[in-house]
Amino acid sequence: MKKSFVKFMALALVALLSCGTQIEAQNLLKGLKQTAQKAVQGNASKDSKDSKAATAVAAAGKTFYVSASTGSARADGLTPATAMKDLQKAIDAAEENDIINVAEGNYLGNMDRGYVESGKFGNAQNDRGKFISIYGGWSTDFSERDVLKHITKIQPTSQQFTAPLMNINARRPYGYTGPVGTVVIDGFTFDLGENNRYCVKNVDLEITGTPNDGVLTGRFLEPDASPQCPIEGYSSGDEYALHMDVEGNVRVSNCTFVNCRDYGIAAMMGIGHMEICNNVFVACRYAACQVRGSVRDADIDKVSLDFHHNTVLFTWTRTKTFEDMGQGFRFMNGIRTIDVHNNIFGCNSNCGVERVYYESNKEMEKLKVSNLYDNYYFANRRDLEIAAMGAPSISVPAARIEEAEQIGPKYEGNVEMPEGNDAFINAIDQPYLEGFLSLTIMSSQSYNANSAANQVNRMFGLNQQGTEIVRPSMYCNKYPWEKAKDLFGKVAGYGAQMPK
Repeated sequence: MKKSFVKFMALALVALLSCGTQIEAQNLLKGLKQTAQKAVQGNASKDSKDSKAATAVAAAGKTFYVSASTGSARADGLTPATAMKDLQKAIDAAEENDIINVAEGNYLGNMDRGYVESGKFGNAQNDRGKFISIYGGWSTDFSERDVLKHITKIQPTSQQFTAPLMNINARRPYGYTGPVGTVVIDGFTFDLGENNRYCVKNVDLEITGTPNDGVLTGRFLEPDASPQCPIEGYSSGDEYALHMDVEGNVRVSNCTFVNCRDYGIAAMMGIGHMEICNNVFVACRYAACQVRGSVRDADIDKVSLDFHHNTVLFTWTRTKTFEDMGQGFRFMNGIRTIDVHNNIFGCNSNCGVERVYYESNKEMEKLKVSNLYDNYYFANRRDLEIAAMGAPSISVPAARIEEAEQIGPKYEGNVEMPEGNDAFINAIDQPYLEGFLSLTIMSSQSYNANSAANQVNRMFGLNQQGTEIVRPSMYCNKYPWEKAKDLFGKVAGYGAQMPK
């Protein structure tokens, strides 16, 4: 097979990453395989090296089927009639460029451990994973795909684990120069709301952080919190929803991230392009989306990220004292070009967007492209946060983003959400929205000079100690995950659109 044809096939596979339908991707892949098979037959006289390369392309792209309700634990998963029951088993069986179709249901990994993985979390250097595409939203007979109708979710309840709900590794060995791979995660709901620890709601007890009777729970409890009130939920660790250590062509689309206690998406990106589009992020803690570059300085120009048409609401700070974190989207280092556009950022407890990190190499920083344009903002503590000399940071309202020199060259079209978008506002859970808009933080301090601790401290010349109690009226309370999907398609051209 001629090298030009191999190059054509590699480029054609890149087309799988558009925010289109998974069926179109399958048809394209099927056509490529047929073309490759003909090329193999017509070039039988070529040298064995080229023939092996053609055969490898032709053999790639199996499709697996998974259904929690109709699948079998011992099935091969290669047809809808022989669907697997366990998503983890399908991931383990898949090879490079394979596709996994997943029917509606809740998928918790082998023996319901609470998570699924392709490669071990935090060990992509040794466990490189593989390039696969996973599509949720299928009916149980695989005759229809509708991600808002056939909910495919990862929603642990009483499981206790220390891992992301989904971890995807897809890295090549250092120095590899062959065709890039493809990773797609499309049509999943990631929800930790049934697994987080919360105070039981009680509007008459301030310590519970219950803003009104309509919210589902009291405030979220940090791992080391032990308040004197009834508690519901199980796990107290910090787990990501979707974690990736990847390269090549990557897309995360048509997903819902809700009640995520340690990021919605946290990713490391190698050489290639990542697209995060048409997702809804609601009530995530730390940050809704954070992607860092993971390459040598010499390769930063080969890394890019496009974050567009996402709805990002109610991102919460790291703790109930509201001191740090709480960003909707973060511009991070190690990526040459980042485009953030056509999103809706609303009610984020720190900021809608953060741009405070600088490359350690000043010349690399000058080459950085941080585009932020055509986005809607509303009710954020600040729309954009940027770094400042001699101050912690600067708050920039949407109307003044063009003045932020760290942003650009594209900066136009950032505005407060215009009036007339009642359908979107009404789609937000109203008790949750009302609680956030009336959020108050009460703080009290006390000092007892005669306490045992302070008496000892005085003997040794140490500082005296007091106590401080911080009680927010609301903090990262559980959001009704079923209502998060109602946020798709409410504002034409902005935020998450209706999945196709």
